[in-house]
Amino acid sequence: MVVASVSLPEESDFSPRKLKIAAAIIVGTLFGSTVLPMMALGLLLLPMTEEFGWSRTSFSLGMSAMMLGGALSAPVLGALVDRLGVRPMILGGTVLVGLMTMALSLQSGALWQFLVGFALLGALGSTAVGYAKVLGALFNKHRGKALAIFGVESSLAGALAVPVIQWLLVNHGWRGVFLGMGAIILATVPLLWLWLQEPDAPAVAPGAAPGEVPGVLLAEALRSRQFWFITLAGFLAIIPAIGMLPHMIPYMLSRGVEMNSAVGTVALMSVAMAVGTLAGGWCLDRFDSAKVAAPFSLLSTLGIVGLLFLSGGSAGLAILAASTVLIGFAGGAKRPMGTFFQLRFFGLKDFGGILGVQSPFLALGMGIAPPLVGYCYDRLGRYEPALLVMVGMMAVTIVLYLVLGPYRYGRDLTVLPEAS
Repeated sequence: MVVASVSLPEESDFSPRKLKIAAAIIVGTLFGSTVLPMMALGLLLLPMTEEFGWSRTSFSLGMSAMMLGGALSAPVLGALVDRLGVRPMILGGTVLVGLMTMALSLQSGALWQFLVGFALLGALGSTAVGYAKVLGALFNKHRGKALAIFGVESSLAGALAVPVIQWLLVNHGWRGVFLGMGAIILATVPLLWLWLQEPDAPAVAPGAAPGEVPGVLLAEALRSRQFWFITLAGFLAIIPAIGMLPHMIPYMLSRGVEMNSAVGTVALMSVAMAVGTLAGGWCLDRFDSAKVAAPFSLLSTLGIVGLLFLSGGSAGLAILAASTVLIGFAGGAKRPMGTFFQLRFFGLKDFGGILGVQSPFLALGMGIAPPLVGYCYDRLGRYEPALLVMVGMMAVTIVLYLVLGPYRYGRDLTVLPEAS
């Protein structure tokens, strides 16, 4: 007897099942990851350095420790995600991140406790790579838009987290901030347990041979100027983005900006970043060239220049608002571009390996930036020299994006005729 094969209808990218999984990813990345402790650093710098007598350079090493911990653990935990599954790794990692965040409230003033704690947070937080694996398999026809939409979550976290962290700080002190953040992280576990699922198996296109994946090998990518230009641009851009993060509020206060205005502009930057992320995703689909990133680098440069002219007066506050919007909008727009450029220049074949080689450079930039900015302040008593260096870095990224050249792969990841 011959049984006729039945072709099941393709599941929509917007089916209830997929939207439920997507909601779990959003909640997990917003409130169940290391995003909250990272966002808290800017508000915790002054109270913790004043209580313990640490320098701002020493405090900034907390960000470095978190980046180093993440960089060292990501390859191992990423492999365990593939071996053991996404759900057990993310659920276990979320519980441990929540407990570790609460444990940071027990510090006695020894700097090593602070640094080890944040290093462990970074290491444990690497289990969040499982979210990317689920997200990549979840959407078939709208992956580009999904990259932009899901890049918004950290911006939303900033807009939501800063007022909450400030309330905890005012009412319960810095120790209460760590306890409150840990409780929020742990509260996401039940939702993740109920809604998060293992990644869907990728569908094989009709007529395609199993394992037939377009793309170049890692060795070939490493020989290309595009790889090193993209990596250098990312390294140079991440330093201004991360370097001022824990110093932004202290810098604004030093320029005469009141605390409420300073906190408000940080939240404004987060909102602008969310809008910019969506705009960047739209531009990637609209303009078929890597040069699309250059105008956003220019906006970042102008925003950093504006920070040099802050004051407590009305004109200074207007400049602050404009600079904040420019930096946030442009920084958000470039979030989906790194992954998008990797696909269009190198394809999918060695995508993980290529990103694996690139990640330490970005981790290095994120790790050294805050303490270097802190060193500038400790040595010179002001932040303006660091801002001038950042302006130069962003100017270089403009040039790098303009000389990347045409994409190698089309939107469907087939080799373009001119690249053959």
